[in-house]
Amino acid sequence: MAKFIYEEIKEYLLRQIQENKSTPNYILPSENQLAVKFSTTRITAKRALNELQEEGYIIRRHGKGSFINPSVSDLPHVQPNEFVCMLLPNIKSLFISKIVAGAKEYCSRFGYTLLLMIEPEDRLNKLNLVTEIVKRGIKGMLVFPNSKVNYNKDLLLLALKNFPIVFVDRYMESLDVSSVSSMHEEAGRMAVNLLLDRGCKNIGFISVPSAAGSSVRERISGYENAHTDNGMLIHRDYLTEISKYDPEIDEKICAYLSSHPELDGLLSYGDVVGIHVYKAVKNLGLKVPENLQIIFLDDEYSAYADILPFAPSCIVQQSEEIGRKAAACLVNYITGKSKHDEKIQLHYEFVERSSTVSAEKKSR
Repeated sequence: MAKFIYEEIKEYLLRQIQENKSTPNYILPSENQLAVKFSTTRITAKRALNELQEEGYIIRRHGKGSFINPSVSDLPHVQPNEFVCMLLPNIKSLFISKIVAGAKEYCSRFGYTLLLMIEPEDRLNKLNLVTEIVKRGIKGMLVFPNSKVNYNKDLLLLALKNFPIVFVDRYMESLDVSSVSSMHEEAGRMAVNLLLDRGCKNIGFISVPSAAGSSVRERISGYENAHTDNGMLIHRDYLTEISKYDPEIDEKICAYLSSHPELDGLLSYGDVVGIHVYKAVKNLGLKVPENLQIIFLDDEYSAYADILPFAPSCIVQQSEEIGRKAAACLVNYITGKSKHDEKIQLHYEFVERSSTVSAEKKSR
């Protein structure tokens, strides 16, 4: 039977009390914080706090907050958190760390502990997922599929047995498994149209290898479809695929830009590739946006925009929301509230900075 939200908040707070009762003057989340965390009203959060105060578990001090009652000894039994895990190759990018934060927040709210299984791509084939799941009592998995994880036999076996799995950011074309991702085709299409609106006529694309996952292939399709939609010829040599692990990445990006001086617009992956694009632009003496307007996929450098050679305009994913929705999809699957092959896609957002000429300025 479904719980009322105030009951979920009470259980969450009781776990906080259990975990922190030995910490002197530990301050529990405020009404506002709880309302935001549980997507509810302050009235609902206040009810949960007031009931805990009436039951003697907390002390509320006006203007100071809610504290654990130091005289509390016996707490009501709260169902211990169950474990779900997230399998990912690293947590180096801002994009992935925000997804993890969103998933962790949702899992915590609904009584699940999120375990991170961080395995380099070259070790994924050797990972014994079945053993790990049995050993840790894991109820479900969030997975970032890529070119290596596609071939993990344990993952395929678990999926075929309908073990709760949700793919994040990408999906595997060969399996009917739930996934939560962005509209990647839309991203490629949007970037080209934005550059066209700003006067660009020859638009290149520096992509990571298409074998890396469905998201890459869809972005490339969007780039090509936008050209077709606008009656433009697709120059195959305007699209280049470069691995961020390639030791010659600097030379290859410089060679690509040097061999196509006619390019006045560029769509590029951000992350590590974006750093090398910065270096190439600087080494070649290109002026941004005067000579070349640039849009990055994903916003990895917003905190450093003021100190970089140019502040990048970006097509941005709703990272934390992807994490939350993926966790929600997994929890619903575990509890039998949804089917195993949901496909959820979120829109991108455009953040314009100095690497493109704003549409308003262009129209003057």
